[in-house]
Amino acid sequence: MKTNAMRMLDSAKISYEVLEYSIDKDKFSGEAVSDLLGLEYRQCYKTLALSHEHDIYICVVSVADEIDLKKCAKAIGVKNLEMVHVKDLLKLVGYERGSVSPVGVKKNKGIVFDDEVMNHETIEISAGAFGIGLKVNRDELLKYLDARVLDIVKDEL
Repeated sequence: MKTNAMRMLDSAKISYEVLEYSIDKDKFSGEAVSDLLGLEYRQCYKTLALSHEHDIYICVVSVADEIDLKKCAKAIGVKNLEMVHVKDLLKLVGYERGSVSPVGVKKNKGIVFDDEVMNHETIEISAGAFGIGLKVNRDELLKYLDARVLDIVKDEL
């Protein structure tokens, strides 16, 4: 099955490896997916949709990290950010919880990856469908998405 994200990467001539996994939706988490795929938590990325007034920002952080909304807002240059509610994801970004990919989001004011991404040549992101991930070259993905790389997660204690 080809997802929209896969078709977009294909047309951009960006290679990827399809990673499939099976998990109950009620047991879904980034860490559980990483475990199933046998990848480090810091190499697997979750895509979060955040809003500031009517603008949507897409932020991508490792499953090991937690986004810091205040730090992220400051880095992006807005007063504040809040998470898009799960029930609004499909309408606003075109994906449901557990399948949000930074590739092919409906509308966004910008895509930001946490700077942890620079420690990994390849990363895993959602393919845009539940149960399918993509292992992709970091530099090619960042360039294709015109993404910024900023420090947007909570600092470790």
